[in-house]
Amino acid sequence: WVVLHRSVFGRYLYAIGKNEEAAKYSGIRTGRVVMAAYVICGVLTALSAIYFAMYTRSISPASHGQFYELYAIAAAVLGGFSLRGGEGSLIGVILGTVLLQELQNLVNLLGIPSSLNFAVMGGVILIGVLVDQQWGVYRERRLMLEATRKGMAGAAAE
Repeated sequence: WVVLHRSVFGRYLYAIGKNEEAAKYSGIRTGRVVMAAYVICGVLTALSAIYFAMYTRSISPASHGQFYELYAIAAAVLGGFSLRGGEGSLIGVILGTVLLQELQNLVNLLGIPSSLNFAVMGGVILIGVLVDQQWGVYRERRLMLEATRKGMAGAAAE
């Protein structure tokens, strides 16, 4: 939270996520910022893999790769993160994680076979992507309508 909201790097990330071309024209070195973001993600992924291996006391390709990335993406989508970037918050991810856990509990309570758990998570991601896309279309239309109204009001005032 501190890095994203209280640092220049975080503001650059949000700006690039919103509109990379506009960020580039405003003087942000987008290539460097994106590369730094990937490096930070890689380092944090390596650290989490080390901690996970220490927790499970096992390093075996058969025991890892349990689609944890699917759960992470589903939690982020449920938490309100846009898959296009530039939107989202830490509180949203926490709420998305809680909601995802409740969804898994609901799947267990309803007696849905555990083999369909990934299908449920995929459905959640699909619904999140569709809602995000429709929200973007709605917001774009609203901004266009607002700009048109302001243009008409300005023309009427002249």
